[in-house]
Amino acid sequence: MKKIAWLLALFMLFLPFITLDYHPVMAHVEMVQGDIRILAGWTNEPPIVSQLNEIVLIVTRVSDGQPINNALSQVAVTVNKGAESKSLQFQPTEESGTYTAEILPTEPGQYAVVMNGTIAGQAIDGQIQIEDVEDMARFTFPPTTSGSSNEISQEVIEQLQTVITGLTAQIDEANVVAEDAKNASLSATESAQESRLAADRAYLFGMIGIGVGAAGIAIAVVALSRKDVVTVSRGQKL
Repeated sequence: MKKIAWLLALFMLFLPFITLDYHPVMAHVEMVQGDIRILAGWTNEPPIVSQLNEIVLIVTRVSDGQPINNALSQVAVTVNKGAESKSLQFQPTEESGTYTAEILPTEPGQYAVVMNGTIAGQAIDGQIQIEDVEDMARFTFPPTTSGSSNEISQEVIEQLQTVITGLTAQIDEANVVAEDAKNASLSATESAQESRLAADRAYLFGMIGIGVGAAGIAIAVVALSRKDVVTVSRGQKL
C-alpha cells in the first residue's frame, strides 16, 4: 500500500513536466546538412485537397539543438508537385526557428519542398518529401454519389420551363411592338415625303402661275401701248 502511494506521489510530481513537454505527433520529415537540421511538414495534418494549409519549416542546429532565427533570409524555397513548381514566401512565427508559408493544394499526392542557399554559413541544397495530400473523398461522410450534387429536381425544372416560356412570350410581344413602331415610322416618313413633294409641286405651280400672269400683264401693256400709238398716228393724219 505504501509502495502504491509512493508511486502515485511520484507520478503527480512529474505530471506537470510531462504535460509541458507534450507535443502532438506530426508527420514532419527531417533533412540534415552539416550542422543544420530542417524539419518540414504541414501545419494541418493530414493535408486535404482544396483546403488552405501551411507548409512549416523548423530550423535548428544539430550541435546544440538551438533554433536559428532569420534562417531563410538567404534560401530560395519552392514546392514541387510533379513538373509544377511554385516559389514560397516563408514568414517567421512566434516560435523561434519556425517558419510557415500558406498554400492551397489542388491535387492529391506527393509534394516536395526544395531548398537552395545558405543557412548560418552552411550551404543548403536538397529537397524534403512531405506528407502526401489526401483526397477529400477519403474523409467525406456520408458518401455522396457522383451525380447527386449536380442533380436538379423536377420541380425546379418545371419552374425554369415556366420562366423560359414567359420570357419567350415577352420577347415575341416586344418584337411585334418593335415591328409596329418601325412600320409606323416608315409610314410617317413616307407621308412626310409625300407632303413635301405636294408642297413642292404646289410651289412650282404657283411660281408658274405667277410667271404666266406676269407675262400676260406684260403682253397686255405692250398691246395697249401699240394701240395708243396707232390711234395717235391716225389722228394726226386726219
